Amino acid sequence: EMLAIQALSNGLDIEFTTPLDENIGWEADSYYVEQWPIDSQLGPQRDGTPTPVKSASVSSDRKRVFLEIDGLQAGNVVYLRLLPPCISAGGKPWSTEAWYTLNASPEASLVGKVLPRPAQPPQNVLTDAEKADGWRLLFDGQTTNGWHGFRKQEMPAGWQAIDGCLVRAGGGGDIVTNDEFGNFELQLEWRICAAGNSGIFFRVSEDGDAVWSTGPEMQVLDNSEHADGRNPLTSAGSNYAMYAPARDVTQPVGLFNQVRIIAKGPHVEHWLNGVKVVEYDIGSPDWETRFRASKFKTLTKYSRLPSGHIALQDHGDRVWYRNIKIRELK
Repeated sequence: EMLAIQALSNGLDIEFTTPLDENIGWEADSYYVEQWPIDSQLGPQRDGTPTPVKSASVSSDRKRVFLEIDGLQAGNVVYLRLLPPCISAGGKPWSTEAWYTLNASPEASLVGKVLPRPAQPPQNVLTDAEKADGWRLLFDGQTTNGWHGFRKQEMPAGWQAIDGCLVRAGGGGDIVTNDEFGNFELQLEWRICAAGNSGIFFRVSEDGDAVWSTGPEMQVLDNSEHADGRNPLTSAGSNYAMYAPARDVTQPVGLFNQVRIIAKGPHVEHWLNGVKVVEYDIGSPDWETRFRASKFKTLTKYSRLPSGHIALQDHGDRVWYRNIKIRELK
């Protein structure tokens, strides 16, 4: 739990009762802050305007986090909400919200220390062995090169390369690779915001009206809070609305999940966090039965194309992708 909060001249210091999980805490967008002016008669007045968090620094014992924030104003109530992921070895906090009445500006000498983030494992790179095995990166970690908006010439501004991730940061629609692939093994990592939804599609044609009109989907979802998580057929890892995953193996929302999709002729496998959760053969009697009972039954090209684009879905929610790599199979 949040044990205490202290306002400093350059931000907020948060103390927790137990250490944060070693994989979290350093991302500024995991903390949401607003300032509510206090009306003498009506009390705090919220207008929904966020106050940006410039950086987050985690102490060596992981029990404190300093949030670097410019412009904290005396006379306001400072509202803080912890966004996923926020976990410790013991699980999620009992409460993720706090309110701090800032009656007076802190003394200038009370300064929080901005710490450098510990070195992270390299992302969006290939080993020599992977290169020898035919792997190639679909995302370089720094630009959106190699992608464009579905049925567009350019890349939508809502998709951005941020901190080594391909991020749906704003509206822009679905995106697809410039290249097309038929038989392949695709690997990537994704994380989703709370109650978020996205998807990974393959063998997508831009002749269709939507990516899902031709390409099968591996669902990307926060199972715990999104309504689709209540139905295994539409939960994370599923072949959306066709095949449910064998079990839920997702990480707590906000942490990265590892994906592996193998598409070889009609045979498709979905792997999530090292577990094969879905396996199907397009055109098999079982697949045809499910197809005729599905929402796709009128789509004559759904899953029928031998090759096409890889697509990432804009479902209106913030989602992060990284380490997107592919190798073609014979």
